[in-house]
This record gives sequence, C-alpha cells and structure tokens, in this order.
Amino acid sequence: MRSFSRRTVLTSSIAGLATFALTPVAQAAPVALNNETLPGGNLRFTPLNEVKYVNPYAQAFTATPATGARFIPAPEKSPSDALVSAQFTTVAPARGSVVPRVILRRTADGKNFYAASLTVRAYQKYTLAIERIMNGKTEVIKKQDLTIPRPLVNENITFDLAISARLRHIEAQFVLTGREAMRISIDDTTVPLSATPAGTGTGFSGYVSKDAPAATPLDANNATAGAWGQFRGALTQPANSQWGKMIFEDDFDAPAINGAKWRVRNNTYVGFDQGVILSDAVTVQDSVAKIWLKKLPKGQERTFNDGKVRDWATGYIDTIGKFSAENFRVEYRAKQPASTPEHIGAWGGLWMRPDDSKLKGEIDIAESYGYTSGKTKTDPSNRSEGTVHYEQKPGNRIKTNKFIPVLGQVLADEFHTWTVEKTPEGVRFFFDDLEYLFVPADTPEYIEALPAGAKFHLRICMQAGNQWWGGFADSSRDCAVEVDYVRVWEYKG
Repeated sequence: MRSFSRRTVLTSSIAGLATFALTPVAQAAPVALNNETLPGGNLRFTPLNEVKYVNPYAQAFTATPATGARFIPAPEKSPSDALVSAQFTTVAPARGSVVPRVILRRTADGKNFYAASLTVRAYQKYTLAIERIMNGKTEVIKKQDLTIPRPLVNENITFDLAISARLRHIEAQFVLTGREAMRISIDDTTVPLSATPAGTGTGFSGYVSKDAPAATPLDANNATAGAWGQFRGALTQPANSQWGKMIFEDDFDAPAINGAKWRVRNNTYVGFDQGVILSDAVTVQDSVAKIWLKKLPKGQERTFNDGKVRDWATGYIDTIGKFSAENFRVEYRAKQPASTPEHIGAWGGLWMRPDDSKLKGEIDIAESYGYTSGKTKTDPSNRSEGTVHYEQKPGNRIKTNKFIPVLGQVLADEFHTWTVEKTPEGVRFFFDDLEYLFVPADTPEYIEALPAGAKFHLRICMQAGNQWWGGFADSSRDCAVEVDYVRVWEYKG
C-alpha cells in the first residue's frame, strides 16, 4: 500500500492484471502537473524494477533521477492500456478535499491524457468526473454528484476507481465497497471515431488539498491495468428510468448449465453448417459457460438426413419455454472467437427469436466470425455485428445490420459487453456501452416481422464452417464462446 499525506501528489505505475505493494521512494524535485502547479503538490513516483507485466497492453509512468518527472515508454510494450483501475482508502476530511485519480494516455506525444477523478469533500457528496488533459490544459468533460450515504468525518472509505477508453468513448467507474458500480461516460468528439489510446503511460495519482487537516490519509492499493471490456456490468437495474427490475439473470456459478433457465440442445443439427449439436459441447467452469466448437475424434462423425458428414461438434443453449419478453434490455458479457487462423470456420454469439415460430423476425445481439479461410470474398475480421432480420432465408438481405470494429484487441482474448435495448420505438445496439446501431420500429418490414406483442427468447450457440464464411482450414482448432453472464431487465416505459 502507498500512502499520501496532505500536500502530496503521487503518480505510480500500474502492472497489467497484477496486484502489488508500492514501496516508498525519495521525493522527486518539485514539478508541475499539466503545466499547472498543484496547490500542495510535489509529484512522487514509484520505480518499476520489481513489477512484472502480465498483460500485453500494460504500460507505465516512470521517472529517472536525471530527468525528474516525465513519461518514459515501458520497453517492448504495446500501446497504452484501455482500462486502468486502483483501489483507494481515504476519509471525508473535516475541511478541504481528497482527490484520487486514475489516468491513461491518449496520444504518443505525451501531451494528451484522460483521467477519472473522485472528489471527497467535507460533509458533501462524492463527485465523479472524467477529465481531458490536452496540450497541458485540464478540462472536466463529464461529472456527476453521486447520491450515496455521506461519510462521517474521519470515517474510512474504501473504493475502486477506474477509467477506460475505446474509440472515443470514455467511461469512469466508481465502486464503493459493499455497493454497486456507478458509472459516467461520454463520447469525446474532439478525437476521430477511429481513434484509440496510443503511446505509453497509465497510472494513478492522489491529491489531498492544502486546506485539509495534516493527518488526512489517502492510501492506494490493488492497482491493475488491462484491455477495454474488463468492467463487469452493474448488478442492479440501469439508471435510466425506463428499465425496471431484472427479470432474467445467469452468472453461471453452478457446476453445470441451469436446466430451469436453459434448454441444452443435443444430437441435432442445422442445415447450413458443418456441425452436429451435442450437449457435451456445453460446459461450465469457474463461473463461465463455454459453448464449444470441437473437432470430433475420428470414427465419431455424424451423418443426418441431409447426407452431410459432420465431424465438428457445436454447443447450443436457449430459453425456449423458459423465458421470453416483448420489450427488454439484455446485457451479455463474453469472449468470442475471431481474427486468428485457429478460429477459421467459427461463428458464435447471442441472438433472439420470437416464441411464435411463424414470425420471421430475429435480433442478432452479438455475432462474430472466425478468420476467413480465403474460400470466399468475405472478410470477417476482428469485428462484431448486430442485426435485425425481417426474413429467414439463406443469404437473405432483408435486414438492418452494422459491424463495429474492435481496434487494438482480439474478441477472443478479453471479455466485452454487448447490450440490446428493445422498446416500442425500436432496437438499440451497444458494444462496450458504445451505441452503434438503432433500428426504428416504424417500417413496414419491422412491423410485420417484429409485431407488437411478440415475445423473444434467448439463444447462445456456436456454428461451424458455413458456406458464407468459407468453411474450415487446416489451422482450425477447438474454440468456444465464453459467457460470463446474461442479464435482462424489464421495460417500464
């Protein structure tokens, strides 16, 4: 743990997905942060010699005795982390304020950063803010007073503070121990939509104002850095008043799929792919459900009525007869195969169909496709697709869809969150809280395929080597959609 006292600002390295104790070091010469002298502050740094980087995105702040306080790239590391978090312990001071921050770098030139800050004032609400630091100037671009019980003076407060950035979407998260996550977010239109964090540098800092009591503590611990998408979703209903109670939830904490919530399909197939659906291709381990694409051992291939020899097993679960809803917010956190030669032929994700099988509508919440085999002109690269279908025919184009690129990361390597909100106005698609597609409900094809009153159930599956994505390749290997959770909230209007 690293402690700061009044009139101290500390900035430290963060190791990717690791927890470590910070050791005291000699105070650096007085410096300015963002070209402005902090009211009580000298900058302090922690050396990185003993820190092991276990995440390929991990970078660090550092300083040297010769140069004083400045950023130095961590050697042989990738661009800046998209997610930075740290745990802090402090008190509500009798006067003045305490301000911890977590920071990530936007550009490689060392001038532009984002920070999430939490201001704790005497007898006042916490204020969570997102700060943009550009060309030496700091601007608060989003802030919110948090409505939570006010701390008593000198009562210890322990909380996690995190910031993440993807494209131009910036999000700050505050989690007070024992309570649910609180978030604010903003799309920073000062940067292009295609921008991602660049350069090296992630860290945290802490400031205790000069008018606070001298004994005011601010301790930092459990600092981590990682890729975008590591946030877990809130366990309570979203803040938007149109969403009510949670009506479906599965965190996959049991040792097997919960049969009260899901139907596990077995010994069947779909005509347009090369797999056989088997219950053995669905497993649960460490609170994660895995929906597999698995190569069958030689001699265990299956042949069904269509005459096709199927030598890959696929997993498939759904909520038919167990859960469905007309209007809802569904949130799904998962890893999905894409973008590597080992995933050629894989096609997985979450989708929804109406209980009335006569209806032709479909909502594809999260689809990702394995690396192309080159047998078609399709390039299913590292992208995620959301779609509203109005017709169910092979190769149909009667749909509204959009791909969103996943820049700088691989969908199969870290968890991401997909969300769909279906209301009487239409369907909205989000990827890691970034809205990328809205399909209005007022078109004739929508009204026919997704009529008022129709209820939709959930389906999670892996499909194998279909004709559109070019089949399998010699490099294809077993892989899975890994599902952390699925949650659905009711629509109140």
